[in-house]
Amino acid sequence: MQTILLFILACFLLPPGSAAGGDYIDSAHGSASDGVFRPVIGNTPPSGFGYARGNCAHCHEQHASIAGSEPEPVTGPGYFALFAQNFDTARQAGPFAEADNFCFYCHNGAGSAQPVTNSDYSRTFGCATVDTTSIMATMNQVSYHNLYDIWNFANGRFSWFRPDSNPCNGCHNPHLAKRNRSAPADPGLSVMSRPTDHFSLWGTTETMDSAYNTRYEPPFCTGGGTDREPDASATAAAGRAATPDYVTFCSDCHNTTDTISSTTLGRNVRPIDWSSSGDKHGVRAMDGGLDIKLPFGAGGDYVLSCTDCHEPHGSANVMLIRRRINGGDLEGAIVTYQTPDWSFACKRCHQDDQDAIGGTANAWRYVHHSSSDAPYSGSLAGRCPVCHGPGPPDAIDCDQCHYHGALIDITEGNNAGTSRRAF
Repeated sequence: MQTILLFILACFLLPPGSAAGGDYIDSAHGSASDGVFRPVIGNTPPSGFGYARGNCAHCHEQHASIAGSEPEPVTGPGYFALFAQNFDTARQAGPFAEADNFCFYCHNGAGSAQPVTNSDYSRTFGCATVDTTSIMATMNQVSYHNLYDIWNFANGRFSWFRPDSNPCNGCHNPHLAKRNRSAPADPGLSVMSRPTDHFSLWGTTETMDSAYNTRYEPPFCTGGGTDREPDASATAAAGRAATPDYVTFCSDCHNTTDTISSTTLGRNVRPIDWSSSGDKHGVRAMDGGLDIKLPFGAGGDYVLSCTDCHEPHGSANVMLIRRRINGGDLEGAIVTYQTPDWSFACKRCHQDDQDAIGGTANAWRYVHHSSSDAPYSGSLAGRCPVCHGPGPPDAIDCDQCHYHGALIDITEGNNAGTSRRAF
Protein backbone atom coordinates (compact mmCIF):
# COMPACT_ATOMS: atom_id res chain seq x y z
CA MET A 1 0.00 0.00 0.00
CA GLN A 2 2.83 2.37 0.88
CA THR A 3 4.47 1.66 -2.48
CA ILE A 4 1.24 2.55 -4.33
CA LEU A 5 0.88 5.83 -2.44
CA LEU A 6 4.48 6.78 -3.19
CA PHE A 7 3.92 6.04 -6.90
CA ILE A 8 0.79 8.23 -6.99
CA LEU A 9 2.62 11.05 -5.23
CA ALA A 10 5.53 10.80 -7.68
CA CYS A 11 3.17 11.05 -10.66
CA PHE A 12 1.71 14.28 -9.34
CA LEU A 13 5.10 15.81 -8.58
CA LEU A 14 6.58 15.05 -11.99
CA PRO A 15 6.60 17.88 -14.56
CA PRO A 16 3.94 17.30 -17.21
CA GLY A 17 6.51 16.45 -19.89
CA SER A 18 7.74 13.48 -17.85
CA ALA A 19 4.51 11.55 -18.16
CA ALA A 20 2.42 10.47 -21.11
CA GLY A 21 0.05 13.44 -21.13
CA GLY A 22 -0.85 13.43 -24.80
CA ASP A 23 -2.58 16.55 -26.04
CA TYR A 24 -2.81 18.06 -22.55
CA ILE A 25 0.95 18.65 -22.48
CA ASP A 26 0.60 20.72 -25.65
CA SER A 27 -2.33 22.71 -24.30
CA ALA A 28 -2.23 26.12 -22.65
CA HIS A 29 -3.08 24.63 -19.27
CA GLY A 30 -0.59 21.78 -19.50
CA SER A 31 2.38 23.83 -20.71
CA ALA A 32 5.51 23.47 -18.61
CA SER A 33 6.33 27.13 -19.20
CA ASP A 34 2.94 28.87 -19.19
CA GLY A 35 0.51 26.33 -17.81
CA VAL A 36 -1.61 26.22 -14.68
CA PHE A 37 0.15 27.12 -11.45
CA ARG A 38 -1.64 27.60 -8.15
CA PRO A 39 0.99 28.98 -5.75
CA VAL A 40 -0.37 27.18 -2.70
CA ILE A 41 0.16 23.94 -4.63
CA GLY A 42 3.22 24.83 -6.68
CA ASN A 43 5.43 26.87 -4.38
CA THR A 44 8.41 25.18 -2.78
CA PRO A 45 7.56 23.74 0.66
CA PRO A 46 6.71 24.86 3.28
CA SER A 47 4.63 27.58 1.52
CA GLY A 48 3.43 25.08 -1.10
CA PHE A 49 3.69 21.46 -2.13
CA GLY A 50 6.17 21.75 -4.98
CA TYR A 51 3.89 20.61 -7.79
CA ALA A 52 5.30 21.40 -11.24
CA ARG A 53 3.65 24.02 -13.46
CA GLY A 54 1.04 22.42 -15.67
CA ASN A 55 0.42 19.58 -13.25
CA CYS A 56 -3.15 18.30 -13.02
CA ALA A 57 -3.24 18.97 -9.26
CA HIS A 58 -3.34 22.74 -9.81
CA CYS A 59 -7.00 22.22 -10.74
CA HIS A 60 -7.82 18.65 -9.65
CA GLU A 61 -7.17 17.49 -6.07
CA GLN A 62 -6.70 13.75 -6.03
CA HIS A 63 -8.13 13.22 -2.55
CA ALA A 64 -10.10 15.85 -0.66
CA SER A 65 -8.97 19.41 -0.17
CA ILE A 66 -5.22 20.05 -0.27
CA ALA A 67 -5.44 23.78 0.26
CA GLY A 68 -8.49 25.86 1.03
CA SER A 69 -12.06 24.86 1.76
CA GLU A 70 -13.52 21.63 0.48
CA PRO A 71 -16.18 22.04 -2.20
CA GLU A 72 -19.36 20.00 -1.93
CA PRO A 73 -19.85 17.21 -1.19
CA VAL A 74 -18.08 17.89 2.11
CA THR A 75 -17.44 14.20 2.68
CA GLY A 76 -15.11 13.94 -0.31
CA PRO A 77 -14.16 15.43 -3.64
CA GLY A 78 -16.88 16.65 -5.97
CA TYR A 79 -17.21 15.41 -9.53
CA PHE A 80 -14.05 16.28 -11.53
CA ALA A 81 -12.25 16.61 -8.13
CA LEU A 82 -11.82 20.36 -8.55
CA PHE A 83 -10.60 22.52 -5.68
CA ALA A 84 -13.76 24.66 -5.80
CA GLN A 85 -17.32 24.51 -7.08
CA ASN A 86 -17.39 24.15 -10.87
CA PHE A 87 -20.37 26.41 -11.57
CA ASP A 88 -23.03 27.91 -9.35
CA THR A 89 -26.28 27.29 -11.22
CA ALA A 90 -28.04 29.72 -8.89
CA ARG A 91 -26.16 32.55 -10.61
CA GLN A 92 -28.52 33.07 -13.56
CA ALA A 93 -27.29 36.54 -14.53
CA GLY A 94 -24.26 38.76 -14.03
CA PRO A 95 -22.36 40.41 -12.58
CA PHE A 96 -20.25 37.37 -11.88
CA ALA A 97 -18.00 36.78 -8.89
CA GLU A 98 -14.96 34.52 -8.81
CA ALA A 99 -16.78 31.82 -6.84
CA ASP A 100 -19.54 31.59 -9.46
CA ASN A 101 -17.35 29.82 -12.00
CA PHE A 102 -14.29 27.67 -11.45
CA CYS A 103 -12.55 29.18 -14.49
CA PHE A 104 -12.65 32.62 -12.87
CA TYR A 105 -10.18 31.48 -10.20
CA CYS A 106 -7.51 32.06 -12.84
CA HIS A 107 -9.17 33.95 -15.69
CA ASN A 108 -9.57 36.95 -13.43
CA GLY A 109 -7.52 39.91 -12.19
CA ALA A 110 -5.12 40.44 -9.33
CA GLY A 111 -5.86 38.39 -6.25
CA SER A 112 -7.06 35.28 -8.06
CA ALA A 113 -5.27 31.94 -7.81
CA GLN A 114 -3.35 32.56 -11.04
CA PRO A 115 -4.24 35.84 -12.78
CA VAL A 116 -4.30 35.29 -16.54
CA THR A 117 -4.33 38.18 -18.99
CA ASN A 118 -7.11 37.72 -21.53
CA SER A 119 -8.07 40.78 -23.53
CA ASP A 120 -11.30 40.87 -25.54
CA TYR A 121 -11.49 39.92 -29.22
CA SER A 122 -11.23 43.56 -30.31
CA ARG A 123 -7.81 43.82 -28.65
CA THR A 124 -6.40 40.34 -29.24
CA PHE A 125 -7.35 40.07 -32.91
CA GLY A 126 -8.63 43.52 -33.90
CA CYS A 127 -5.77 45.88 -33.02
CA ALA A 128 -7.77 47.80 -30.38
CA THR A 129 -6.16 49.36 -27.33
CA VAL A 130 -6.27 47.44 -24.06
CA ASP A 131 -9.58 47.57 -22.24
CA THR A 132 -10.63 44.65 -20.04
CA THR A 133 -7.81 42.21 -19.28
CA SER A 134 -9.60 39.15 -17.94
CA ILE A 135 -12.46 36.93 -19.03
CA MET A 136 -14.43 37.70 -15.88
CA ALA A 137 -14.05 41.45 -16.34
CA THR A 138 -15.04 41.18 -19.99
CA MET A 139 -18.17 39.25 -19.05
CA ASN A 140 -19.11 41.78 -16.35
CA GLN A 141 -20.12 44.39 -18.91
CA VAL A 142 -23.35 45.55 -20.56
CA SER A 143 -23.80 42.30 -22.51
CA TYR A 144 -22.24 38.89 -22.11
CA HIS A 145 -22.67 35.25 -23.04
CA ASN A 146 -24.89 34.27 -20.14
CA LEU A 147 -23.21 31.33 -18.40
CA TYR A 148 -26.41 29.95 -16.93
CA ASP A 149 -28.10 29.99 -20.35
CA ILE A 150 -25.14 28.13 -21.86
CA TRP A 151 -25.26 25.56 -19.06
CA ASN A 152 -29.02 25.18 -19.45
CA PHE A 153 -28.77 24.80 -23.23
CA ALA A 154 -25.87 22.31 -23.20
CA ASN A 155 -27.14 20.16 -20.35
CA GLY A 156 -28.72 17.08 -21.90
CA ARG A 157 -28.06 18.28 -25.47
CA PHE A 158 -24.43 17.23 -25.82
CA SER A 159 -23.54 13.73 -24.65
CA TRP A 160 -20.30 14.79 -23.00
CA PHE A 161 -21.88 17.65 -20.99
CA ARG A 162 -22.96 16.71 -17.44
CA PRO A 163 -25.24 18.58 -15.02
CA ASP A 164 -22.10 19.49 -13.05
CA SER A 165 -20.06 20.57 -16.09
CA ASN A 166 -18.78 24.10 -16.51
CA PRO A 167 -20.58 26.26 -19.12
CA CYS A 168 -17.22 27.50 -20.44
CA ASN A 169 -16.65 23.93 -21.63
CA GLY A 170 -19.45 24.49 -24.13
CA CYS A 171 -16.93 26.23 -26.40
CA HIS A 172 -13.62 25.22 -24.82
CA ASN A 173 -12.03 21.91 -23.92
CA PRO A 174 -9.59 22.90 -21.13
CA HIS A 175 -7.38 19.89 -21.79
CA LEU A 176 -6.91 20.82 -25.46
CA ALA A 177 -7.20 24.62 -25.67
CA LYS A 178 -4.01 26.36 -26.71
CA ARG A 179 -2.63 29.81 -25.87
CA ASN A 180 -3.79 31.75 -28.93
CA ARG A 181 -3.00 35.17 -27.49
CA SER A 182 0.71 34.34 -27.80
CA ALA A 183 0.35 34.41 -31.61
CA PRO A 184 -3.17 35.57 -32.58
CA ALA A 185 -2.62 35.07 -36.30
CA ASP A 186 -1.65 31.40 -35.88
CA PRO A 187 -4.82 29.28 -36.29
CA GLY A 188 -2.92 26.27 -34.99
CA LEU A 189 -3.12 27.79 -31.52
CA SER A 190 -6.86 27.29 -31.31
CA VAL A 191 -8.66 27.76 -28.01
CA MET A 192 -12.01 26.41 -29.27
CA SER A 193 -13.75 23.06 -29.52
CA ARG A 194 -17.11 22.81 -31.26
CA PRO A 195 -19.90 21.70 -28.93
CA THR A 196 -20.66 18.81 -31.30
CA ASP A 197 -16.97 17.85 -31.48
CA HIS A 198 -15.74 18.55 -27.97
CA PHE A 199 -12.66 16.34 -28.12
CA SER A 200 -11.03 18.10 -31.07
CA LEU A 201 -9.79 21.64 -31.56
CA TRP A 202 -11.69 23.78 -34.06
CA GLY A 203 -10.18 26.33 -36.41
CA THR A 204 -6.71 24.89 -36.88
CA THR A 205 -7.53 23.97 -40.47
CA GLU A 206 -11.21 24.96 -40.57
CA THR A 207 -10.78 28.60 -41.53
CA MET A 208 -12.87 31.26 -43.25
CA ASP A 209 -10.56 30.72 -46.22
CA SER A 210 -11.27 27.00 -46.44
CA ALA A 211 -15.01 27.60 -45.97
CA TYR A 212 -15.61 30.69 -48.13
CA ASN A 213 -12.36 31.61 -49.90
CA THR A 214 -12.53 35.14 -51.32
CA ARG A 215 -16.19 35.54 -50.34
CA TYR A 216 -14.75 36.32 -46.92
CA GLU A 217 -13.06 39.72 -46.85
CA PRO A 218 -11.14 40.16 -43.58
CA PRO A 219 -11.82 43.62 -42.10
CA PHE A 220 -9.08 46.17 -41.56
CA CYS A 221 -7.17 45.98 -38.29
CA THR A 222 -4.97 48.96 -37.35
CA GLY A 223 -6.98 51.46 -39.39
CA GLY A 224 -4.23 52.20 -41.89
CA GLY A 225 -6.29 50.77 -44.72
CA THR A 226 -3.91 47.94 -45.59
CA ASP A 227 -3.47 45.29 -42.90
CA ARG A 228 -6.28 42.95 -41.89
CA GLU A 229 -7.62 41.00 -38.99
CA PRO A 230 -6.49 39.00 -37.22
CA ASP A 231 -3.58 40.80 -35.59
CA ALA A 232 -2.62 43.06 -38.52
CA SER A 233 -2.21 40.29 -41.09
CA ALA A 234 -0.26 41.67 -44.05
CA THR A 235 -2.77 40.66 -46.74
CA ALA A 236 -6.39 39.67 -47.13
CA ALA A 237 -5.29 36.15 -48.07
CA ALA A 238 -3.26 35.86 -44.87
CA GLY A 239 -6.15 37.15 -42.80
CA ARG A 240 -8.52 34.67 -44.40
CA ALA A 241 -6.22 31.75 -43.70
CA ALA A 242 -5.73 32.84 -40.09
CA THR A 243 -9.41 33.36 -39.19
CA PRO A 244 -11.20 30.26 -37.88
CA ASP A 245 -14.51 29.36 -39.47
CA TYR A 246 -16.57 31.02 -36.73
CA VAL A 247 -19.75 30.68 -38.81
CA THR A 248 -19.76 26.89 -38.57
CA PHE A 249 -18.56 27.03 -34.97
CA CYS A 250 -21.22 29.44 -33.73
CA SER A 251 -24.02 27.83 -35.72
CA ASP A 252 -23.62 24.64 -33.70
CA CYS A 253 -25.95 26.47 -31.30
CA HIS A 254 -27.10 29.63 -33.09
CA ASN A 255 -29.10 28.20 -35.96
CA THR A 256 -32.67 27.90 -37.20
CA THR A 257 -33.35 24.60 -35.42
CA ASP A 258 -32.28 25.00 -31.80
CA THR A 259 -34.17 27.22 -29.38
CA ILE A 260 -31.94 29.22 -27.04
CA SER A 261 -33.67 30.79 -24.06
CA SER A 262 -32.07 34.04 -22.89
CA THR A 263 -32.44 34.91 -19.22
CA THR A 264 -30.98 38.38 -19.66
CA LEU A 265 -33.12 39.25 -22.71
CA GLY A 266 -36.26 37.67 -21.28
CA ARG A 267 -37.00 35.90 -24.57
CA ASN A 268 -35.56 33.35 -26.96
CA VAL A 269 -32.51 34.36 -28.97
CA ARG A 270 -33.42 35.07 -32.60
CA PRO A 271 -32.54 32.26 -35.01
CA ILE A 272 -29.46 32.82 -37.14
CA ASP A 273 -29.54 31.72 -40.76
CA TRP A 274 -26.26 32.25 -42.62
CA SER A 275 -27.36 30.11 -45.59
CA SER A 276 -28.25 31.28 -49.10
CA SER A 277 -31.84 31.85 -47.97
CA GLY A 278 -30.89 33.70 -44.79
CA ASP A 279 -29.24 36.98 -43.78
CA LYS A 280 -27.53 39.23 -46.32
CA HIS A 281 -24.39 39.25 -44.16
CA GLY A 282 -24.29 35.49 -44.74
CA VAL A 283 -24.27 33.44 -47.92
CA ARG A 284 -27.42 35.05 -49.33
CA ALA A 285 -26.67 36.88 -52.57
CA MET A 286 -26.43 40.67 -52.52
CA ASP A 287 -28.93 42.83 -54.38
CA GLY A 288 -26.88 45.99 -54.05
CA GLY A 289 -24.14 47.39 -51.88
CA LEU A 290 -22.70 50.54 -53.44
CA ASP A 291 -22.82 52.52 -50.19
CA ILE A 292 -20.29 50.42 -48.33
CA LYS A 293 -16.73 51.08 -47.26
CA LEU A 294 -13.47 49.37 -48.00
CA PRO A 295 -12.27 46.69 -47.90
CA PHE A 296 -15.76 45.69 -49.05
CA GLY A 297 -16.24 46.65 -52.69
CA ALA A 298 -19.40 47.25 -54.70
CA GLY A 299 -18.79 44.18 -56.84
CA GLY A 300 -18.31 41.76 -53.96
CA ASP A 301 -20.74 39.29 -52.48
CA TYR A 302 -19.42 38.81 -48.99
CA VAL A 303 -19.88 36.39 -46.13
CA LEU A 304 -19.06 37.90 -42.75
CA SER A 305 -17.57 36.08 -39.80
CA CYS A 306 -19.59 36.29 -36.58
CA THR A 307 -16.61 37.86 -34.84
CA ASP A 308 -16.37 40.67 -37.38
CA CYS A 309 -19.12 42.36 -35.35
CA HIS A 310 -19.53 40.37 -32.11
CA GLU A 311 -17.39 39.64 -29.07
CA PRO A 312 -17.47 36.02 -27.89
CA HIS A 313 -17.46 36.73 -24.13
CA GLY A 314 -18.81 40.18 -23.33
CA SER A 315 -18.98 43.79 -24.46
CA ALA A 316 -19.65 47.33 -23.31
CA ASN A 317 -22.31 47.37 -26.06
CA VAL A 318 -25.57 45.47 -26.20
CA MET A 319 -25.75 42.19 -28.12
CA LEU A 320 -22.00 41.60 -27.73
CA ILE A 321 -21.24 44.22 -30.39
CA ARG A 322 -17.51 44.82 -30.58
CA ARG A 323 -16.00 48.13 -29.48
CA ARG A 324 -13.82 48.14 -32.60
CA ILE A 325 -15.00 47.09 -36.07
CA ASN A 326 -13.21 47.22 -39.42
CA GLY A 327 -10.13 49.08 -38.27
CA GLY A 328 -11.79 51.74 -36.12
CA ASP A 329 -13.28 52.21 -32.66
CA LEU A 330 -17.00 52.87 -32.40
CA GLU A 331 -17.77 56.57 -31.84
CA GLY A 332 -19.88 55.76 -28.82
CA ALA A 333 -21.36 52.91 -26.82
CA ILE A 334 -24.62 51.20 -27.75
CA VAL A 335 -26.22 50.64 -24.36
CA THR A 336 -29.92 50.24 -25.25
CA TYR A 337 -31.64 48.09 -27.84
CA GLN A 338 -34.02 50.54 -29.52
CA THR A 339 -31.78 53.43 -30.44
CA PRO A 340 -30.29 55.26 -33.44
CA ASP A 341 -26.91 54.64 -31.77
CA TRP A 342 -26.68 51.38 -33.72
CA SER A 343 -25.31 53.76 -36.34
CA PHE A 344 -21.99 53.65 -34.47
CA ALA A 345 -21.61 50.00 -35.51
CA CYS A 346 -23.23 50.19 -38.95
CA LYS A 347 -21.06 53.07 -40.16
CA ARG A 348 -17.86 51.11 -39.62
CA CYS A 349 -18.71 49.29 -42.89
CA HIS A 350 -21.57 51.33 -44.41
CA GLN A 351 -21.54 54.97 -45.53
CA ASP A 352 -23.73 57.35 -43.58
CA ASP A 353 -24.79 60.65 -45.16
CA GLN A 354 -21.56 62.31 -44.07
CA ASP A 355 -19.41 59.68 -45.75
CA ALA A 356 -21.59 59.49 -48.88
CA ILE A 357 -22.25 63.16 -49.67
CA GLY A 358 -20.62 65.20 -46.92
CA GLY A 359 -23.92 65.46 -45.08
CA THR A 360 -24.80 64.90 -41.46
CA ALA A 361 -22.92 62.31 -39.42
CA ASN A 362 -24.93 59.29 -38.28
CA ALA A 363 -27.80 60.24 -40.60
CA TRP A 364 -28.98 57.78 -43.26
CA ARG A 365 -31.52 59.66 -45.37
CA TYR A 366 -29.37 59.74 -48.53
CA VAL A 367 -28.35 56.07 -48.51
CA HIS A 368 -31.90 54.90 -47.83
CA HIS A 369 -33.76 57.23 -50.21
CA SER A 370 -31.54 59.02 -52.73
CA SER A 371 -28.40 57.12 -53.65
CA SER A 372 -28.23 54.89 -56.72
CA ASP A 373 -28.38 51.95 -54.33
CA ALA A 374 -31.25 53.32 -52.21
CA PRO A 375 -33.77 50.63 -51.22
CA TYR A 376 -36.66 53.06 -50.61
CA SER A 377 -36.80 55.50 -53.52
CA GLY A 378 -38.97 56.32 -56.52
CA SER A 379 -42.52 55.06 -56.20
CA LEU A 380 -41.88 53.97 -52.62
CA ALA A 381 -40.80 57.40 -51.45
CA GLY A 382 -44.38 58.42 -50.62
CA ARG A 383 -44.90 55.60 -48.17
CA CYS A 384 -42.97 57.28 -45.34
CA PRO A 385 -45.54 56.44 -42.61
CA VAL A 386 -44.96 52.72 -43.17
CA CYS A 387 -41.60 53.01 -41.42
CA HIS A 388 -41.54 56.47 -39.85
CA GLY A 389 -45.09 56.69 -38.55
CA PRO A 390 -47.40 59.71 -38.93
CA GLY A 391 -46.05 63.23 -39.05
CA PRO A 392 -42.68 64.52 -40.30
CA PRO A 393 -40.34 61.60 -41.06
CA ASP A 394 -37.85 61.66 -38.20
CA ALA A 395 -34.94 59.25 -37.89
CA ILE A 396 -35.94 55.80 -36.70
CA ASP A 397 -34.09 53.25 -34.62
CA CYS A 398 -31.82 51.08 -36.77
CA ASP A 399 -33.01 47.90 -35.11
CA GLN A 400 -36.60 48.63 -36.11
CA CYS A 401 -35.65 47.18 -39.50
CA HIS A 402 -32.20 45.65 -39.14
CA TYR A 403 -31.61 42.55 -37.03
CA HIS A 404 -30.87 38.90 -37.64
CA GLY A 405 -33.79 37.36 -39.49
CA ALA A 406 -35.46 40.67 -40.36
CA LEU A 407 -37.65 40.69 -43.44
CA ILE A 408 -38.68 44.09 -44.78
CA ASP A 409 -41.23 44.79 -47.50
CA ILE A 410 -42.19 48.45 -47.59
CA THR A 411 -44.95 47.77 -50.10
CA GLU A 412 -46.88 45.87 -47.44
CA GLY A 413 -45.55 47.34 -44.20
CA ASN A 414 -42.61 46.92 -41.89
CA ASN A 415 -41.52 43.31 -41.31
CA ALA A 416 -44.32 42.02 -43.52
CA GLY A 417 -42.76 38.94 -45.04
CA THR A 418 -41.22 38.70 -48.50
CA SER A 419 -38.08 40.75 -48.44
CA ARG A 420 -36.68 43.39 -50.70
CA ARG A 421 -33.79 44.05 -48.33
CA ALA A 422 -33.28 41.37 -45.69
CA PHE A 423 -30.59 42.07 -43.13
